Amino acid sequence: MKIIERYVLSNFLRYLLLALLVLVFIYIIINLFDNLGSYLSKNVPFRDILILYLYLTPSYVVLLIPIASIIGVFFIFGFMTKNRELLALKSSGLDINHLFGLILICGIFISIITFIFQETVGVWAQGRLVQHKAEKIDRRQIRVEEQRRNFFYYGENNWIFYIKNLNARESTMTNVTLWKIGKEQHIVKRIDAPQARYNGIWEFANATVREFDTLGNELLQNFVLYRMPELVEKPADFLRRIKPVEEMNFLEIYNFIKKKTRAGEDVAKEKVELNYRFSFPVITLILLLIALPISVVLRRGGIAIGLGMSIVLAFLYWGFIQSCRAYGYAGEIEPFLAAWLPNFVFLSLGILTIIGVKR
Repeated sequence: MKIIERYVLSNFLRYLLLALLVLVFIYIIINLFDNLGSYLSKNVPFRDILILYLYLTPSYVVLLIPIASIIGVFFIFGFMTKNRELLALKSSGLDINHLFGLILICGIFISIITFIFQETVGVWAQGRLVQHKAEKIDRRQIRVEEQRRNFFYYGENNWIFYIKNLNARESTMTNVTLWKIGKEQHIVKRIDAPQARYNGIWEFANATVREFDTLGNELLQNFVLYRMPELVEKPADFLRRIKPVEEMNFLEIYNFIKKKTRAGEDVAKEKVELNYRFSFPVITLILLLIALPISVVLRRGGIAIGLGMSIVLAFLYWGFIQSCRAYGYAGEIEPFLAAWLPNFVFLSLGILTIIGVKR
């Protein structure tokens, strides 16, 4: 039995990796041909193009692992069915469900590895991709800004800043307003000041400080100089680019959601993406559940049919996912359902398939 298990598992992983390499290569070639004219017109060196696609590869790997997995299933069981190996194994008393369980356990590990890979290598590569594309491909000069105007900033310890003008070189702000958000999303403190300077701690000149209790009563005080050691932000922190969710790992997205929620802003997109980070790796396991029983009943032309079914199934799944995400972004459905509904639907299909298909 151990020999058969090793044979099935090793061949499944071999076909999976081969399919993944081919699919990633096809994606890269298609993308390259689509953008080759643009690269040539900008005289982009070959080295920079190569680095660009190296940064793109992790996202392609994560996207294509589910398709490569079901292609691997159709290949291994397609060949075993064609060569009558499965028939011989069943005649010797082997339960085919044992092999299915082996592949599904492998699918669990693939899903976990996919999640870890996306949250580490994938997120890092996406950030480097954006920077490399701006500097080397689009030839945009990335300047280190020392001033910023008219912006909100979600700070630590439930502070929200509105800053009219920031001069990081001189460590000063003008026309600044701060709000302290309480546990129940109520403003408990507000500070208005025409000027502020950072001298190790923030000092606000001619500050008006308002404090609000739970009954809505206001305590107003004026200060010639109001020092706030509780603010942990430094002038350089206000100049940092806010990363899009694609460049954040799930912990960063979670903390970003908390900050925006405290500020009373809409976080539908961020919540959808947070749930999607956990739902996407599970796709591999669900597609394996659907593909396994089908792969052993295909006879003539089984491998070719399996490849076709893999592509169709993956496109249907992906289309359903993108549709639900769009509805989630718009707030039409709950973020959890927007990310997980396709999985629930296809999991039901997989269960019906594995129960209903005779093997």
